[in-house]
Amino acid sequence: MSAASILRLAAVAVLLAAGPAAAQEKEYVLSDVDITVHVRPDGGYAVEESIAYGFQRGTFSRAYRSVVREDAGALGAVEVTSPETSIDSVRVEETNGVRQVWWAFSDRSAPAQFDVHYVLEAALHERGNRNVVQLDVMADGAVVPTRDVDVRIALPAAFDVRPDQVALDPDAGAVRREEGRLVGAIHRDLVEEGESLSVEMSFPRQVAGEYLPTALDLLLGLVLVVVGGAAGGVAAWRWRGPRPEATARRPPADLDRPMAVALLGNQDGQAFLATLFDLVRRGHVTLRHDREDQIIGTTDVVHLEVHPDPTDLSDFERRFVDELDGHETLDDFWSDTRSFRGDVMSDVRDALFDRGWMEDHTLRSGLLLGGGFVALLGGFAAVITGDSAFRLFLLFAGVGMGLGGVIAAVRRYTWTEEGARRAGALRSYLDHEISEIERLQETSPARAAERLVDALPWLLLHDEVSKSWIEDTKEALNATTEVPELPDGFVSLVDPEEGASAPVTTFLPVVTVMGAVESSSAGAVGAAGAAGAACGRRRPVGARPKRRLSLSKIPTPPGRPMCST
Repeated sequence: MSAASILRLAAVAVLLAAGPAAAQEKEYVLSDVDITVHVRPDGGYAVEESIAYGFQRGTFSRAYRSVVREDAGALGAVEVTSPETSIDSVRVEETNGVRQVWWAFSDRSAPAQFDVHYVLEAALHERGNRNVVQLDVMADGAVVPTRDVDVRIALPAAFDVRPDQVALDPDAGAVRREEGRLVGAIHRDLVEEGESLSVEMSFPRQVAGEYLPTALDLLLGLVLVVVGGAAGGVAAWRWRGPRPEATARRPPADLDRPMAVALLGNQDGQAFLATLFDLVRRGHVTLRHDREDQIIGTTDVVHLEVHPDPTDLSDFERRFVDELDGHETLDDFWSDTRSFRGDVMSDVRDALFDRGWMEDHTLRSGLLLGGGFVALLGGFAAVITGDSAFRLFLLFAGVGMGLGGVIAAVRRYTWTEEGARRAGALRSYLDHEISEIERLQETSPARAAERLVDALPWLLLHDEVSKSWIEDTKEALNATTEVPELPDGFVSLVDPEEGASAPVTTFLPVVTVMGAVESSSAGAVGAAGAAGAACGRRRPVGARPKRRLSLSKIPTPPGRPMCST
């Protein structure tokens, strides 16, 4: 709850019982506003308000007073009187969480004064070791010019407080003793239209009230949140598993692409995307890129043509091809096979655990998430039921523990020594291939294109490889006449760019198919650029920095002012 919501003494609005045309001709000012708050020994407020209206044009017959409080302080003992006119009726209602006192009076166009009295229970607050009275006289700004505003806050004689112990804000106000009570008074000659006015009085704590945080409380609470999150970060770092250095120029012989995806912590869809390109390279699948007119415009489509050789397929590839054979386009496959892909990759992860390359910490992660959630709920429960600064510390501690639990729970799967060695070797190989292709782009673009396509099924596991990165090779081909020899499985039915050279035209189907695949598979591999979140990434020492062209770039799916009308 904001400090400004402790007590808001808001607007008086006079409403016409006439039509819109007449309402536009109404004019008035507030010529005198006196508000006195009598603080009771039990922390309640007895409020007396006297507001003089200078009606300048039009006839007025109704008014209301809004008393806005977000806590449970009860409003009672409401009374409205006027020395100039009779009050016909008074009622109290709540509108959008705002309690209002309404009254009606005889039609009037001459100036009138209205006296509004009411009581607010349990209104006093405390901040640190001090009690606080806070008034938003015009929280949202005056609707009309308001002259001669006087605000008085009177403390009970039972409070043991000296004048020098009382602080007023604005500090231009005076504190004096009247009839055994301390009274803080603030005066404003004029509150311009649109200007706000808030008043606060604080003094040494005399009675328990709803606690308001101090700046130190908030700072200490922030420290608790940071400490909780840091503890989770330290735990996640310590549980990250081994990180041996490795250098390799080819993938580990006993690691296929689906296992590599699971080992690196990449998104499941990347295993199918990488395998798909390998099947194309080996002649088991043909990808035909085309553009089709639809209601929303032209759409890229990749058609599938499956012609497998069962003797040259692994179990994973055989299951994949069988599923592909039932779909006409790649987009259909990604849309319809979420369950299939999840089941297949679950089997792949089980194989990693069986081989001893990864450890499953699902139970630990679940307990951390559950404990963090309980801590967070406990913090909010403390705020709801507590009544001191300690409850705020419990809230911040709960938030910190919840944050730390979420961070630490990220380590759901970790590598063993054997798994880390293979993951390190794979990443070393991928970095080496990226470097070699970028080097060949400058010396032999045709060889760069051939090497890229040959290594593409593995390179798709690297977080720098995307259509944009592949286009660098296409641009390099513009400067050569040597035509690369590429697999027949990449086919584009879209006319090549006008004036494109033979090398570019040969390579263009790879680029266009890659772009269409990125678009159609966004739901499956859109987060591939964040691969390795569970296990972490490290670039081999000495590797040169590269452009960050990540697959992650693929798109994935009130107080009231005084007023009158």
